[in-house]
Amino acid sequence: MKNLKQLVLPCYKLEMAMSVEAWYFLHGSTDGICNLTYLLSLLSKITVSEVQNTKRGLGYAVHPGQADGSMLVLAKEWGIGRKAVSRLLEDFSERGLIRVDSNPVTSIIDMVCVKSWMIAGRLIENPAYRQTVKAYEGVRIFLFNGQQLETLRRSSARKKKEKPTEETAEGTDGLPSMNPTDSNPIIEETGTAETETAATTESDVKSTAENAVVDTDDNTPFLEEDSTLSGSQEWEQPQE
Repeated sequence: MKNLKQLVLPCYKLEMAMSVEAWYFLHGSTDGICNLTYLLSLLSKITVSEVQNTKRGLGYAVHPGQADGSMLVLAKEWGIGRKAVSRLLEDFSERGLIRVDSNPVTSIIDMVCVKSWMIAGRLIENPAYRQTVKAYEGVRIFLFNGQQLETLRRSSARKKKEKPTEETAEGTDGLPSMNPTDSNPIIEETGTAETETAATTESDVKSTAENAVVDTDDNTPFLEEDSTLSGSQEWEQPQE
């Protein structure tokens, strides 16, 4: 079935009334085409005045508010099988949108959801209208001849490709992994150097203290014999 881009009606304006359930059903799909598209196709066939048709040598009349809906014609126009057409018309009928009257020649469809239409400024009530909802309930729709319609494309199922999840050494989130048990060599080396420096300083101070002797008379420190400070020249005692 070709997607309708522009609504074609035999009148200037058309008013429909339906239940909320029927409105939701029209937003479903049959064979990948929105159900509303099929209903609009039937609305384009509605007659606003009595029409005499002939088929197989037999004549029949189509009254205002009705549409000539032969199963073979609809199946060819919609591009679906006759059984699918029959089921779809049955679904429309169960929800109070249409009423199908079949005869040996054709099938006459009463558009019972159409409340009225307007021609040449005159509002005409649909004699085939059947009230299914109260005046303050349901859904009211106004359609105009030549109204632009959104293109409804055939839906196709597509499988989404899943992206492969690759685990790296940095972790699944792309951040470097943190292991609290791993040691930091910089901190360890720094700590060792500080420890060794402190030990060396303490040893030098201790060695100097041991080698130094304080004179009890004038509290003047002097070195014992054969004792020198590291890195200093030999010190001689001054003569009195």
